[in-house]
Amino acid sequence: MTAKWKEISAYTGQPVEEDAPTNFAGQGSGVAMPPDAMMKKKKKKNLLDARTKEYKQHQARLETARKKRLENRKASNFSKKIQEKLNNFERESFLTEDNVDVLRSIVKSKQNKSVKFSDGKKAKVDLFTASALIKVLDKVNTDNKAKLTKMINGTLKSFLQAQSAVMKMVSMR
Repeated sequence: MTAKWKEISAYTGQPVEEDAPTNFAGQGSGVAMPPDAMMKKKKKKNLLDARTKEYKQHQARLETARKKRLENRKASNFSKKIQEKLNNFERESFLTEDNVDVLRSIVKSKQNKSVKFSDGKKAKVDLFTASALIKVLDKVNTDNKAKLTKMINGTLKSFLQAQSAVMKMVSMR
């Protein structure tokens, strides 16, 4: 006959009633867990296959959301008003400058600047051209000075004519 062994507590002398042995940490794991802790099972992520019905429904939802966003952007009156105000906010068109003063500032600062003309066009003028125009303007008599100033402050075409005439005068010297 085989003997039955009972586990007895050393402190009380009474038999110990346990579900599992003291060193049992879970089946196949090396980590101790309290008996009331339950592990949650991880859900498998279902990948959307483009051939399935679910994916086609998902794609339709994405398309409708995209269309709705585009309509909201187009229909936004606030953004349209802001863009119109920005486009109308051109103070430069209301300002009339004396191009001779701009040419003098180009010579003084030794920097290229854009010059605005009466026909609404702009042109960049370099230091060499500006200094030549100012030198000739300072040396001509009053009648020619008035004509040259009118050409400089006029249209782009008249400015280019004045510039070519002045360059010819400068190259002669």
